[in-house]
Amino acid sequence: MLEIELVNRVYREAFQKSDYKFALLPHCLSDFRSRCDSVPGDMEYVCKGCTEDCFIRLGSQLLKKYGIQPYISKTIDQEKLFRRLKAEHPNIGAFGIACIPELAQAMRLCIKLGISPIGIPLSANRCARWMKQAYESSFSLEELEELLR
Repeated sequence: MLEIELVNRVYREAFQKSDYKFALLPHCLSDFRSRCDSVPGDMEYVCKGCTEDCFIRLGSQLLKKYGIQPYISKTIDQEKLFRRLKAEHPNIGAFGIACIPELAQAMRLCIKLGISPIGIPLSANRCARWMKQAYESSFSLEELEELLR
């Protein structure tokens, strides 16, 4: 958590000044009560807003409000994606929402590749990796907006 907070403080201004900003949201934020209608986008899946209470829909709306293109991370090789995006957009910022270990790892990779990262950890991580079965995860919308202001 401390590493994530320090990265946010160091890279927040550079992220805000980035010409192109994107976000990766974990698929575990989907509303598990219904089938997700997300569709493949230009680099990863894109939310179609199928349910009102879905954290992916809620987060995507807020990210778009701040000029950040949100994607649902389902299948990507992050290093390959980040290298491609850095080549296409030299001044780029990445916003991550993930469990603490994955967020810290992705932030380190971004820094290594010259991408300005910021992000927030999940407030409830119910990943199959930890729970033996996947349950809906969540994050703080208030914390997201506070970091984006």
